[in-house]
Amino acid sequence: MSIDGGWLRVAGSYELAHTHRPALGTTVDLVVHPPTGLKAAQAIVDSVLDQLDQAASRFRDDSDLSQLNRAGGIPHRVGPMLAELLAVALEAARTTDGLVDPTVGGPLIGAGYAGDFAEMPRCQAAGARVDQFDWGWQRVQVQGATVQLPAGMILDLGATAKAWGADRAAAEIAVSVGGSTLVSLGGDLATAGPPPPGGWVVRVADDHHAGSEGPGQNVRLGSPALATSSTTQRRWTRGGQAMHHLIDPRTGRPSAGPWRTVSVAGASCVAANIATTAALVAGPGAPVWLLQRNLSARLVSDDGTALHVGGWPSEGDELTLYRRATSPPLRHG
Repeated sequence: MSIDGGWLRVAGSYELAHTHRPALGTTVDLVVHPPTGLKAAQAIVDSVLDQLDQAASRFRDDSDLSQLNRAGGIPHRVGPMLAELLAVALEAARTTDGLVDPTVGGPLIGAGYAGDFAEMPRCQAAGARVDQFDWGWQRVQVQGATVQLPAGMILDLGATAKAWGADRAAAEIAVSVGGSTLVSLGGDLATAGPPPPGGWVVRVADDHHAGSEGPGQNVRLGSPALATSSTTQRRWTRGGQAMHHLIDPRTGRPSAGPWRTVSVAGASCVAANIATTAALVAGPGAPVWLLQRNLSARLVSDDGTALHVGGWPSEGDELTLYRRATSPPLRHG
């Protein structure tokens, strides 16, 4: 969304309330109708994000995930939220044949992403050797709430946890507050309740901070959720080589392209985000992979060319969609 917060008036008397703020190293947007539900909805979002941070942050020494990662091959009992998040991440690995793998935290550190990105130098990021780490989702052992990782394995749940948070917050708001809601965590977006007149209109782009004048496309949501993954934002150099945060589990290195951004519409934000991550890792095979799963997606190549699959509206239709819409476009990406 191109505004900093406040009230929006849509289709005459129909009103939306919106907040936008930083959270979890990215941004969170919350849009609700009726506006009177904003305070209660914001409290739910804050609670979900706080619990998510305590359970799954790789950058907090006291998080449940960090304690598990430090267990050094010893069985470790985890809390209910991390248990659920890990189950989601392992299911993502299974359904994508390992294209999305939560055990690539080691290679991610090896590439230089060892701390919170906001505090990490963008140039000459110091990383450890990849061969110091172990990865491979099949070797994670789970028995109830007890998890055992091989020594040298580090989990990173970035491919699913944020999307799970958007789904959870939207669902809790629907139950406790009602009305219409949209929750976007860094561009991973979930909705609940009836959409506003004309539907939710969002802008997909490489950067969720970009305004409406930057490269991107306005689309009207036809599904409850939308996710975008991109290699254009969390980038740095190490040893003179360009690095990014999306690791190919087959190589232990940042994915090689040819796509820089993928957006997917889905029944849930988790499902959509799993697909966007898998598509970026799959590389040239991504369009076929997406079509085989009946997914609607927009893929942007390294040179900026957009490819649409599965019924995603063409770039030429974006202005028509925008003009027909009665709700303002929300930034997404």
